[in-house]
Amino acid sequence: MTMRQRICLSLLLGLLCSALAAHAEDKPVVVWYVLDFAPINIIQGPNKGQGNRDAALREVIANTPEFNHRITYSNGPRALDALRNTPNACQPALMYTEERARFAYYSISADWALPNGVIINRTQAASFAPFLNAAGELELERLLTQSSLRLGIHSGRSYGEEIDTILARYPARLSPIVSANLLSSTLQKLVTQKQIDATIGFPTELYYLIHTGVVPDAFTFLPIAETPSMILGEIGCSKTEQGRQFIDAFNRVLARPAVNAAIEQAALTWLPPELHAYYQQRKAQQIPIKIP
Repeated sequence: MTMRQRICLSLLLGLLCSALAAHAEDKPVVVWYVLDFAPINIIQGPNKGQGNRDAALREVIANTPEFNHRITYSNGPRALDALRNTPNACQPALMYTEERARFAYYSISADWALPNGVIINRTQAASFAPFLNAAGELELERLLTQSSLRLGIHSGRSYGEEIDTILARYPARLSPIVSANLLSSTLQKLVTQKQIDATIGFPTELYYLIHTGVVPDAFTFLPIAETPSMILGEIGCSKTEQGRQFIDAFNRVLARPAVNAAIEQAALTWLPPELHAYYQQRKAQQIPIKIP
């Protein structure tokens, strides 16, 4: 190859790279706000990327090459602020509430999950026994009105509209907690500092923390009587024209049977084995719901 040919080839390669870069910059950018919320999203440690919503995020990113995807790790308040105030923010695991629906578009259901329940230190089981119904579910409102037991809850976190509505009626009975790693620090307070008597979380959260040795196997999960049997998992994006474009594309991916199978397998990974049959039985009873 002559010097002139080498120069021409270099120029052509440079032009090609510039064109590709320009094309990439022309793509709409999705900024994903991913919370440190294991095992929903696992952002560190040996299980990084193996959370049940990590599976949904992988599938969506892999199947929407028409967008540039950027991931930023965030806390809950910052992620919600981005959804309110930026045009291209998305969160892979955003629980639906009417208040959030004012500033976020929601995807179709990405998965189903067992709802939040009350988590207690096993040594305190007798204190909570009077508030269990015949099915072994905790009657949350009766607990808050007829006992002096205190609940630790995370500021800015939604536990689902049914639970949120009850908690809002009894603020004096709650101990707000601000923490980046959500449940684990609260359980430590429950065991060591005894500032609270119980907290609220998903059964998958508790199983993950015990399984990975973050907290001791000293806790019991109590389903809450006032919650639905299952809850939806959705992606949320800014309520803008761009956010609507993202959600429409993500819905096409989430509707694929192969994608659903991958997401369900990830969900079962962090569910206690004794709850697998219960989960699948409850899921089979659900009617798919499209979030408005």
